Amino acid sequence: MTDFLNYQSKVKNENINSQTLLATDYMNHFNEVHMLMDMLPSMPDCIEDIREWAPKTYQDHFKDSVFTAKELAINAYKHSPDEHRLPFEETVAQMDDLILQTIVQLEEQITRNDMGELQRTIKGYTPKMVSLIEQCGAIINGEKHMTHQDSIDLYFDDDEEKLDGEDLDQSTIDDLFG
Repeated sequence: MTDFLNYQSKVKNENINSQTLLATDYMNHFNEVHMLMDMLPSMPDCIEDIREWAPKTYQDHFKDSVFTAKELAINAYKHSPDEHRLPFEETVAQMDDLILQTIVQLEEQITRNDMGELQRTIKGYTPKMVSLIEQCGAIINGEKHMTHQDSIDLYFDDDEEKLDGEDLDQSTIDDLFG
């Protein structure tokens, strides 16, 4: 706990969340490839840059970055509370898997020159990735992490005091009626 408190004070004036000890700069690793994938239907040559993408750990991202507090980000990560770090790592793994699976599909579709299927793949990929990026950003920024089902269960819970409205975003409400 002492290390956590020590790092909380160290990150105070940096672009690192003092509650989670995580930095949103890591999201650039995913945002860049996501942007390229969205451009792919109109710019198939982007596949070359997309092929070069590979999963990168949080620490490796910062080792290779120009982030001014990169050493602090690397060291603070080791002290990020499990309640933030574990869902963060799980979400990162989901993003890595989604991107890698999508790249394989896109390469096959480009090889076959099947632009219709490529567009359908991107159309299916995009909302999933956007959701994961938002989820990961929320975790980094210390927002309460709940699954849609948890929110739905909470909504129907008899104990109305647990319902503060904070956990019900528009997508959760849509899930209730969808």
